[in-house]
Amino acid sequence: MKSSVKYPFTPKSNSKLAPGQFWSIPLLSGKFGCGRILGVPAFGPSDRVGVVVGLTDWVSDKLPTHETIAGSVILAYAATRFDTVLVTGGQILGFRDLAEDNLVEISLPGNGDVGSKSTVWGANTIANIAERTFALKG
Repeated sequence: MKSSVKYPFTPKSNSKLAPGQFWSIPLLSGKFGCGRILGVPAFGPSDRVGVVVGLTDWVSDKLPTHETIAGSVILAYAATRFDTVLVTGGQILGFRDLAEDNLVEISLPGNGDVGSKSTVWGANTIANIAERTFALKG
């Protein structure tokens, strides 16, 4: 975790983002899902916008916290831009070390090299997956 970060904060690039940070994903039902930062940068060493994010299996009527997301697993992940956080929740709410939940930092194959293949999401994709996933759980 980067020591100069105060939570919550609104990212303006990927420079203050770190694996383990989390944000809320508001759902149409009034509940919240939770996204986690899994890797930075996503598109090569000089990348200032890319991150690897994951959707957790966590859903609640309240915003996620360090304590409430304990033990959550990642349902799906992909590379995207930092502004996915802005579009789907607005702010990074906190940090929980990935190792506390038996998760690992993710570096995508090729790390953005020409010809490398990895899954890339648009800004709303994580929210769309959350809506489909948690609508089934009621």
